[in-house]
Amino acid sequence: MSALAEILVVALEQAVAAPYATRLLAEAGARVIKIERDEGDFARAYDTVVNGESAYFVWLNSGKESLTLDVKNPSDQQLLEALLTKADVFIQNLRPGAVERLGMSYEQVAKLNPRLVMCSISGYGNSGPLADMKAYDFLVQAESGLCSVSGTPDAPTRCGVSVCDISTGLAAYGEILRALFERASTGHGRHLDISLFDVISEWMSVPLAYYTYGGRVLTGTGLDHTQIAPYGAYDTADGQIIIAVQNHREWVSLCATVGRPELADDPRFKSNPLRVEHRAALKIELEYFFKQHTRAALGAILEHGSIAYGRINSTQDLSSHAALKTKDVISNGKRATLVRRVCDDAETPRAVPALGQHSAAIRREFLG
Repeated sequence: MSALAEILVVALEQAVAAPYATRLLAEAGARVIKIERDEGDFARAYDTVVNGESAYFVWLNSGKESLTLDVKNPSDQQLLEALLTKADVFIQNLRPGAVERLGMSYEQVAKLNPRLVMCSISGYGNSGPLADMKAYDFLVQAESGLCSVSGTPDAPTRCGVSVCDISTGLAAYGEILRALFERASTGHGRHLDISLFDVISEWMSVPLAYYTYGGRVLTGTGLDHTQIAPYGAYDTADGQIIIAVQNHREWVSLCATVGRPELADDPRFKSNPLRVEHRAALKIELEYFFKQHTRAALGAILEHGSIAYGRINSTQDLSSHAALKTKDVISNGKRATLVRRVCDDAETPRAVPALGQHSAAIRREFLG
């Protein structure tokens, strides 16, 4: 039996953060009923790249049931109340204040079902000075300072995936599981208030600590690690390679591997802070050796010296990567191949629901 086989999740959700959390719950065995407006989750319309469906929607919603509701309609509110009375988890990412106006605040739904775990996902929290501020992923990347430590010193940049949404969905998943464990002891649910800004600003703890305690404002360093050297991109005879040295032992090993053992005791490079300070000089010393070899040949040399390295791959390279694990889902009646999480051990492909596909069956089940 799957870990969450007896868990019913009701999701008033759209876009990315909440759907990611509920997809993880579905993968763990929970039954997820996704409530959509008549026009559907707006992520359905992002594109048509996967069998005529949106890549985001296919990725985030397989294995769920789709129920279309007008949550302002009294009869549909009756169905929603019936669902919440039997649900274990209620997750929503409407604008702050919206569920309260619908009569679905935690205080109100807890009267219907004291065991209910409710998770509200927002941009900047459900209260406070920025509660009403719109908060899409890229906007939160900018507001949190994430863009400023990405890219280069002169050109802050957006992270290439929706990292604020994804990290928040993952955080919500973990907090929901913790609340379900807690409920097993107390018999009561609780309300989880999770914001994109809270999650990603916590991920910014190291740059913030550098500013607060060291008076340093970190910026993006392109393909170099901000606080560790050598850790980044270096030129070879036929392109670039990433190397990573995490401690003094590895630094000594790298110096021996490139035939320059004396570099380990060079006053400019004897510690990691010194190597970061003299990063440009260090790059010249290492690339003198690296440029004499192709990436393939250098990779073999680095492996022999137990030095961590990586290739700068494209998405095309990822599609055929030896370590890539995949799974199939059913999208528009056809199979589509996605990346598989390690913990997703489903033996049969999950289907991406059509808009309102399960509405009639759910109405019969919960309203008779």
